[in-house]
Amino acid sequence: MALPVPLQNDKHAKLKITESSDYTRYKDLHLIPILAQDFFTLCAEFSLVFVKDSRGEQFVPVAVMGLREGHNLFCQTQEWKSRVIPIRFNNAPFSMVRVDSTGDQLAVLIDEESSMLSETEGESLFKEDGEKTAYLEQRIEDVMTTAEQTVKTEAICKLFKEKDLFATQQVQLQHRQDAPAYNIGGVYTIDEKKLN
Repeated sequence: MALPVPLQNDKHAKLKITESSDYTRYKDLHLIPILAQDFFTLCAEFSLVFVKDSRGEQFVPVAVMGLREGHNLFCQTQEWKSRVIPIRFNNAPFSMVRVDSTGDQLAVLIDEESSMLSETEGESLFKEDGEKTAYLEQRIEDVMTTAEQTVKTEAICKLFKEKDLFATQQVQLQHRQDAPAYNIGGVYTIDEKKLN
């Protein structure tokens, strides 16, 4: 899988996007990072817990979408099986990155290998004069909103950590009595007694 590249009006002038509810790009992730704004909608269908990031320093909220690592039960086919969708799912094929670690300048990235991209079908990204289309402006605004929500979610998790509200859990899931049980370790929840 290639890394996303900066979106450029000359290089990507002919690109068009076809909207899709195909989320198979997440089929190998059983824990999906979510935003605080997702909590109220996603909790109706998914178990929401916290895990530590790859450095083991920050807590990240996730939706449990699979019983074992490397297998997402909801994203194996192009048909989405839930009524609710994590906010970040709809940002593809775009993402955003900070240009430098100290500044506020951001760059919009695009996944050039996305199946949503074409030169013949879908919504155009740029006008003939190289200006962004209204469609692209809206998509960039959506990605920017997600970036802002990500910062807020990180701040919320940092506050939870400072207040020592995380409690480690060993989660055991079994979808039928005659089926094998799955253990999911390294999971944290909010300690309700401390919260109260």
